[in-house]
Amino acid sequence: MDNDIDPTITDPTDPTVTDPADPEEGQKGLTKEDVTKLIAEALKGIEKDKKKKGLEGLDAEQRRQAETSQAIQDLQEELSKYKLANTKAEISKVLNSRGLDAGFADFIVTSDDEEECLEKINSLEKLFKKAVKNEVDKRLKNIGGKIKGSEGSTDYGTITKEQFKKMSVSEQNEIFKNNKELYMELIKK
Repeated sequence: MDNDIDPTITDPTDPTVTDPADPEEGQKGLTKEDVTKLIAEALKGIEKDKKKKGLEGLDAEQRRQAETSQAIQDLQEELSKYKLANTKAEISKVLNSRGLDAGFADFIVTSDDEEECLEKINSLEKLFKKAVKNEVDKRLKNIGGKIKGSEGSTDYGTITKEQFKKMSVSEQNEIFKNNKELYMELIKK
């Protein structure tokens, strides 16, 4: 096992290894991504060694069957990863076409079943649009804006007497036409 050590992995206690976050050091060091990749490669090597050691006690036919079985399993895992990545790419396109952030794909794609993902997108789109509409309505009411209701009526939210006095005559007349009670309340002194 000592002969299988990866020479690209450096000793963290080695003074020649530099910190990439330290701007004062002129030498290039390993980035966090590089270290992560190196660790992943080292773990894969260790895993392969364990698998080889597990095959040592087998005769040639059993070894061939075990290696074939392992190769099939590895290929199925790679195929699954490919399908998932492909589905995520397709779902990202659908999200973009519907005006939703493609970052939602990470939450939507849990399997390679595109139909299931499209159902999740439909639900997300409805919930998202409803939440945005509710927030817009709430903010418009807070500033006294006009909100068209679902039946076409106009809701003037909370208009203060000071805001009413600053309105033009045509705006005041519109309130009179659409909401007499509010108009009467606003003109009281």
